[in-house]
Amino acid sequence: MVEFLRRWRRDDVGALADIYARADTDLLSNIPDDRSPAGAQAWLDRIRSAEDEGTAAAYAIVAGDLTPVGNVMATAIEQRHSTAWISYWLDPSVRSHGLAAAGLRSLVDRLHDELDVYRLELGYRVDNPASGGVAKSAGFAVEGRERERLLYDGFRFDTVVCARLCGDQRVSGTRLPILASSTPPPDDGDSAVSR
Repeated sequence: MVEFLRRWRRDDVGALADIYARADTDLLSNIPDDRSPAGAQAWLDRIRSAEDEGTAAAYAIVAGDLTPVGNVMATAIEQRHSTAWISYWLDPSVRSHGLAAAGLRSLVDRLHDELDVYRLELGYRVDNPASGGVAKSAGFAVEGRERERLLYDGFRFDTVVCARLCGDQRVSGTRLPILASSTPPPDDGDSAVSR
């Protein structure tokens, strides 16, 4: 299967709206409240604007028929302290195949090596061990727990907070290639690379 990361494009609005329409409970907590095509377009516009400002780096996880199936991104990239907030999600139909972990490892490498972001931070609900496994597989260390940090559907959830520093030991594992916008997708059946 062809798998890689690329920047989100304006013509991804239909694929993004389709993912929103299939969202399960876990995905609903990671996507905008407006899940219409107009909401998908607004999200894409916000991400592209933040990338232009240098405060975000967002990549579509692409697999199968070359349409997006997920997202890995850094937001709130801050230069003075060299920090960023990390998030990731997958369409429910492609979970449990290591795509989020491979995509996150690729994003981490890019942020540390090419964008010179020193500290990467993320958080996940304590009742979401799959998200915790993705974070651990990319070398994030647990730093603590925030009590009742998140509110979804009237319920509050504790959050595990994690960070990864530029000097932390690199983790092994599959990475997804990050394509330049002008680069055609790989045509072989095994595009994932290890580092």
